[in-house]
Amino acid sequence: MVMTASFKAQDPIPPASTIRMEKRPFAPVAIPTDLGAHGATVNTRRGETIALAFDGNEAVFVVRSGTLMLTVTLPHGLRQVVSLFYPGDLFRSAFAPSDAGATLSVVRPGEVLRIRWSAFSELASSDPETTDYMSSAIARQNASQAIHMAAVGRFDCQQRMATLLLELALRTGSPSSCGGLIFDVPLSRRDMADYLGLNADTLSRTMSRLRSSGLLSHPDRHRALVPDIADLAKLTPAARSLMALHGQSTAEMSPFTTV
Repeated sequence: MVMTASFKAQDPIPPASTIRMEKRPFAPVAIPTDLGAHGATVNTRRGETIALAFDGNEAVFVVRSGTLMLTVTLPHGLRQVVSLFYPGDLFRSAFAPSDAGATLSVVRPGEVLRIRWSAFSELASSDPETTDYMSSAIARQNASQAIHMAAVGRFDCQQRMATLLLELALRTGSPSSCGGLIFDVPLSRRDMADYLGLNADTLSRTMSRLRSSGLLSHPDRHRALVPDIADLAKLTPAARSLMALHGQSTAEMSPFTTV
């Protein structure tokens, strides 16, 4: 039997009344405490580039706080933001394509645990907690990458933007004192454009439309406020997938088809 997955983009997004947000949108996956004894803690700064190798050896990076971004440079200098890594996520340097000018950089400062792959692999083979953490982290990132690929390949510009904003809200958001959900927007306009496959002008017009419609506001440079997360969710066919991936409840949780 062949297993395939595809968005049911034609299905309606559940109405606002069926989307129930928990008090905290997303709780990072618990990182095994034993990992700290096998690696080095790196305090990261915004804009900093993190070397993918550690003393010439392959490394694993576990995000404790902050946000990392993986970028590749394609032929003719074309730049593509490939992945974002949030607290609880794991990145192995072998995941970066070779000969593609891959760069791991910090878009939101925090703390990263850096471990030699040999030490991590040995621990994972003997410690069930580490094995479960690695499997869960990789599975979650593969699912997130599939959603991102579908968005860039099939969604229009507003749907792509809404998908990214919903992801950021679910991963970094918290209830605002004035109502709604406030969350980090750590990416620059260029980074967002390169992540979503949009040009700068299209990105700017799309953001302006979201602000003028009242769906989005920016209280400061790297933060955004969404008055009603359900209204934002209506703009992307990936809403149910994202909310299911990050432990939220919707009326229907089956946006994929198995054949």
